Amino acid sequence: MSEVLASNVLANGLLQNFRDTYLATLERASSSNLSKVMDLSIPAINRQHEFAYFNAAPHMEYWRRGDTIPVGSFDSVTFTVLVHEFAKRVPWFKFDRKDDQTQSLFDMARATGTSAGLIPERGFFDLLLGQTNLIPGTVNAPDGVSMYNAQDGNGNNRFGVSGGNRIASGGGVASPSAVMTDFYLAVARAMQFQDGQGQPLFSPEVANGGITVIFGSHNLKVFEEAFLQRRQGIETATNNVGTTPTNIVQDASRNVTLWPTQRIASGNDDWYIFFDNAPKKPTFVLDREGLQEFTSLEGDNNSDHTRSTAQEYVQWEIRQGFGIALPYGTIEVNN
Repeated sequence: MSEVLASNVLANGLLQNFRDTYLATLERASSSNLSKVMDLSIPAINRQHEFAYFNAAPHMEYWRRGDTIPVGSFDSVTFTVLVHEFAKRVPWFKFDRKDDQTQSLFDMARATGTSAGLIPERGFFDLLLGQTNLIPGTVNAPDGVSMYNAQDGNGNNRFGVSGGNRIASGGGVASPSAVMTDFYLAVARAMQFQDGQGQPLFSPEVANGGITVIFGSHNLKVFEEAFLQRRQGIETATNNVGTTPTNIVQDASRNVTLWPTQRIASGNDDWYIFFDNAPKKPTFVLDREGLQEFTSLEGDNNSDHTRSTAQEYVQWEIRQGFGIALPYGTIEVNN
């Protein structure tokens, strides 16, 4: 194991003014916006779980007198989500802990446990971006394709509309107007989604309700200009001040929450829209076992390894799974 390197904190006479340089950041919790885009409350009782749902039921139609009553049917879908183990051990030599002049080695080691609060967010961004930084292996939606796709696994237009839930050729992020154009293109796309039986997938209140916009923090300025700036003064040759039109999102009383994040790398200008009132969140967490902490401190007298090697440790374990529900509540703007 790779022990904590404590040589820099052992010298006699060290002052403790900066012992909390990283201890001060211990509150490592997922963004408060996460609950808008991910269901965080699904319990698990096994190492994998199967889920199922029926596709949309048929709609009533005209029944001509004398004809046999119209008949319709619907099928069903099943999908599986795995539970994974996440863990970390931090070891050190007990003599380094005792001689640590900052008296913070154990506190700093325990800080690793607080990172469990970030696991749901890290898993969400793996699902969002199709990455495997945390989750071992890519995850598909129940219809057999990735979270954002023009077609479903059967080659049909996803949600009954050309382009599915992906704006394949966005206008870029060079200007607020380009962002705003793509925003309304995405909202209009969602309003065209169908339920598989030729009817609107969800009510207008979903598309017209709250919306969370996720984008790379390197594009913060243009997104705040697009969604938050009310007016922009323009100096004319005579020093008179004119104004551009008011902000259409604000004028329409749309409730838009901006979520800038460094988890979308600089240079990646794709961004994502989530409808807060969608009937189902597009992603979810399976909670199998909560966070557990184990230590082998000398005083605990519970570790042959520590008695034999003088090496102490603290470790954590948690079991969670991550899945994609049918993602009709989100759209990607691909740039």
